[in-house]
Amino acid sequence: MLDTFVKSFTHLKDRPKADEALPLLQRLASLVKPIMRKHGWVLPVLAEFFPESPNLLGLNMNSGQKILIRLRPAWAPDTFYDEEDLVHTLLHELTHNVHGPHDQQFYKYLAGLEEEYEVLKRSGYSGEGFFSKGQRLGQNVSHDLLPHLARAKALEAAEKRRKVSQVLGGPRRLGGGITNGGKSPRELAAEAAERRARDEKACGSGEEAQREADKAKLKLSRCQYRLSHLNHLRLR
Repeated sequence: MLDTFVKSFTHLKDRPKADEALPLLQRLASLVKPIMRKHGWVLPVLAEFFPESPNLLGLNMNSGQKILIRLRPAWAPDTFYDEEDLVHTLLHELTHNVHGPHDQQFYKYLAGLEEEYEVLKRSGYSGEGFFSKGQRLGQNVSHDLLPHLARAKALEAAEKRRKVSQVLGGPRRLGGGITNGGKSPRELAAEAAERRARDEKACGSGEEAQREADKAKLKLSRCQYRLSHLNHLRLR
């Protein structure tokens, strides 16, 4: 039975703390693995990128052939975004496997994925596997503690991440939900329009996204060429 839902990972090896970027990508894939299994998604490549636009957070290429995620804030490239915000960016980009434009259907589907993720967290799930320094992901959270203690531990960790994010300038999340809060339909419509406009900048679209996609393709082609060249040298 297929149990690998992200086939490969690429990270920026020339950035600070590059050795932490790859385990982070693997961690994100692990956190959404049950969701990808449920929806039958297999992602060939999950990659880190650091686009020129500081607003651009994610990009889905060719309806799920490759997803690019900004792991680092533009103003602090030696740090990483909060894990929770990265997961929601990934869920946003996975939604583009099904819906292209940021319309009502898109946000309804995204809300469903986010609810699935919240249910996983409430159940105590926090990923699986061995990705870094021999430490099992989720240790002392979901695998080694009773469920109610696991949830308490997860909430404590989330609060610590929230405080760190505030120090770094605050988290940015793609597709953040809008609650009614007693607002009029006109106010809710205005907020929805503002959210779509914000997401158009944060989620790759238009000329800027095409430039980033072309850069990613060029980088992949160069890697494939180097690999082919090395294989040729070995066979000589």
